[in-house]
Amino acid sequence: MLRKDFDEFLFTAVANDANGMPVTLLTVLARLGVDPWEEAADLANLSREPAMQRLASRLEAMPNGPASAEDTVNIATRLIALLHRAPARKASAPAPAPASAPLPTRKLAEQPQGIRLAIYCLIGAIFVLVGQWALSNRHAPAPMDTTIISDTR
Repeated sequence: MLRKDFDEFLFTAVANDANGMPVTLLTVLARLGVDPWEEAADLANLSREPAMQRLASRLEAMPNGPASAEDTVNIATRLIALLHRAPARKASAPAPAPASAPLPTRKLAEQPQGIRLAIYCLIGAIFVLVGQWALSNRHAPAPMDTTIISDTR
């Protein structure tokens, strides 16, 4: 799952390519064959110094990367500061709700898009089935008269 809390970190420009276009950290990691979101999560779980060293080594491995070791350290320091800005960014399990707490309820508009789509499809299917049932009962054929008339004169 792509976490939005890593966007600022991953989409920060770290260098320019040969055409002068900015290259983001996401691009650098992808070109190195590293999943950018997994790497961001791993770096977020490390303390600042080990995270900075690991990121600096990734930046050094980048083709046409920063010109000097000092540039690499400056970029890594700036990026790790973005990643470690808030302690809430570290992955942690949510605290369980007390047993007596009521379950939260959401309005349909607050539901995730996939759930809303499923609900709308279910409602549509119900309307189609009710419509078919109503039409099939309305136009039911009349029962046939099965009495045999015999000609007995």
